[in-house]
Amino acid sequence: MTKWILCLATILCFGIASHSNAKELTLDDIFPTDRVIDVQITVSQRDWDTIRYQGRDFMTALGASRQFKPMERPYTYVEASVSIDGVVFPKVGLRKKGFIGSLSHTRPSLKIKLNHVDKKGGIEGLTNLTLNNNKQDTSLMSQFMGYALFNAIGSPAPRCAYAKVTVNGKNLGIYSHVETMRPPLLKRAFGNSDGPLYEGTVVDFYENWENSFEHKRGDDARGRAQINALIDLLADRKTTEADIGELVDLESFYRFWAIEGLVGFWDGYSGNKNNFFFYLNPDDDKFYFIPWGMDSIFTKMSKLEFMNHRRAPISVKTQGLIAYKLYQFETGRQRYAEALTTILDNHWDVSELLAELERAAVMVEPHLVPAQHTIEEEWDGNRGEWGKSDKPTFASELDEVRDFIRNRESDIQAEIANGMPVWRKRPDPPFVIPEDGDFAKGFLKLIENTLAGAARDGDLKAIKQHIAEGADVNALHFEMPPLTWAAMMGQTAAAELLLGHGADINGRNRDDNTALHLAVFLGRAETAELLLKNGADVHAKNDDGATPVDILGVPWEMTKLLLGPMGIALEREQLEAGRAKIREIFITDAKLDAKTLPNVQDHSTKSPMQNLSEAAFTGDLTTIKRALADGADPNMRDPQSGSTLLATAALMGHTKIVALLLEHGADVNTKSRDGGTALHAAAFLGRAETVKLLLEKGADAALKNGMGGAAIDGANLDWTFTKGILGMLQIEVDEAEVKAGRAEVIKLISQHNRK
Repeated sequence: MTKWILCLATILCFGIASHSNAKELTLDDIFPTDRVIDVQITVSQRDWDTIRYQGRDFMTALGASRQFKPMERPYTYVEASVSIDGVVFPKVGLRKKGFIGSLSHTRPSLKIKLNHVDKKGGIEGLTNLTLNNNKQDTSLMSQFMGYALFNAIGSPAPRCAYAKVTVNGKNLGIYSHVETMRPPLLKRAFGNSDGPLYEGTVVDFYENWENSFEHKRGDDARGRAQINALIDLLADRKTTEADIGELVDLESFYRFWAIEGLVGFWDGYSGNKNNFFFYLNPDDDKFYFIPWGMDSIFTKMSKLEFMNHRRAPISVKTQGLIAYKLYQFETGRQRYAEALTTILDNHWDVSELLAELERAAVMVEPHLVPAQHTIEEEWDGNRGEWGKSDKPTFASELDEVRDFIRNRESDIQAEIANGMPVWRKRPDPPFVIPEDGDFAKGFLKLIENTLAGAARDGDLKAIKQHIAEGADVNALHFEMPPLTWAAMMGQTAAAELLLGHGADINGRNRDDNTALHLAVFLGRAETAELLLKNGADVHAKNDDGATPVDILGVPWEMTKLLLGPMGIALEREQLEAGRAKIREIFITDAKLDAKTLPNVQDHSTKSPMQNLSEAAFTGDLTTIKRALADGADPNMRDPQSGSTLLATAALMGHTKIVALLLEHGADVNTKSRDGGTALHAAAFLGRAETVKLLLEKGADAALKNGMGGAAIDGANLDWTFTKGILGMLQIEVDEAEVKAGRAEVIKLISQHNRK
């Protein structure tokens, strides 16, 4: 026994000695620019499964209460071991990270807390490591090159390197290793690190939003007082540029703002009031801004176009309130132009940037995993459907970045040749989802104080004011131009005013519906008549091939389902009376043959797809069988909802109909208009039997819907969020039954993923 004790003591001493003699890593070691660091994580499989399936939903991320305090993070730490280029940290904290767009349970973004167990753990004062999965940047260039550009122009920013990440021996591919906002970064940027630091996530300096910023370090009372002072200044119409300069270091801010605009950072502070930190420097008592989450640059147009204006300048972004306020001053536009021009002249060397891109691409390509190489599917706009793609993601995205770099300076110079463009469109306030889960209310709040909101409300005075301030009459606001908002609500005078100011009579929504489609859909007869007299096309087709004439025949049941998401209360009698008048207008004004028009009250004239969609929804197996026997396409999509028959049946748990459709050739992985599959639909309402069948028939659990969520994410949705969606869809369910079903669905998909 003594011998074994001595042996064990020797081993322990050797282990301690080897650890103490191990190479001491430096910040330069872990943020190299010429090689990929090797990060190997070891964690119990149970803990790994726990953290990688954690996530956010829109309710927890964008709920109304975040106005008063930052939303709580849904991620928990587990204990793990990490090796960085062979140097082992035996006990660290490991958790998932990410907002909505970067969530993944197969390649999650990660935080490593080096002092989670050993309170003295760290690398030259850096205690937390950030590993981003680049889910929104398949070129892998945005963070590596973006942060480098900020640092090169003297705008404080993190350092960034590439890391090959392995978890329990499984290669997860290339990650971006981004320096966290800790003392080393602050000291390097400001010479101190004891000032108040805050993070902003889809928030801004609006009245009553002072507590929405997440306090990270420093004296919060001092920092919050300065935040309140800045909010008051920005709300005051008499505030000058100099006034703002008393609280914000303007020289630094103009650089920060100009480089955001130059690289096309659509999801940063000036582009989306998101992904930013700000630091109150105790040396001069002013705020300085620092970028974060830079996986969305090198893009000419914002990916949030539906919330912004298509004709917004490409050379400058003004969604951030400070940026907007400064841009309204002529001196502000001049100073922005000077900062932008200086960066272009001194740092935007196309040949050097392209050479850096090629160098980085060669460096990372050998370490990519298949998921980072190939698009499994992509939207084919010509065929109007999702299809397989043989185009490498990495290569195609690199081409996009190359084009951006080559053309960026000429695009900007063409726009600013005669001075910075005047742009007076006020930014929208931060979006929130009401606590009652009423998404329609949240989305409608998004268009408050906009031209679209004024059009929806029929506020002629406000419409004139917005247009006078430079608002674009054809810009999309939450997927629709102002004319369509007016037509949807029957605001005829507002529609006429918009047409008088150049609104496109046949302008399209995201789903290719026109204003006339919406006027017909909701029985707005007076507005429909105005549109027809001004040249509205009765034969215009939406992306499901339906014309305004076809819309006359949409049954009440389907219409009622869609009224909730629109936030509209409408009685059946009112709707059908309006549609009947529109039918007569089509005959008298558009000279259409009455025999070709659906009879509004006679729903026997419903299209075959509408009949089948209702049958799939209600579980009418006989109707589905008869239609398929007669040659109906099992992959048809409803012209209004955009849902496939398979997804509709799966949503309602009609497993026999799902099986029948699959037997007749329905594609188990075909997507509805929202990008979701039948598996997404079934998982959302806990239809375990249907989920089991779909998985057996080859359903791909890894496919993402239009919001970036996999099927298992729908089964994990917060119940308040779920209840809001069900309210919009007007579907009644048993809460306990759905929750029990979801638990079973999560088990089924988790077991399937492990195979």
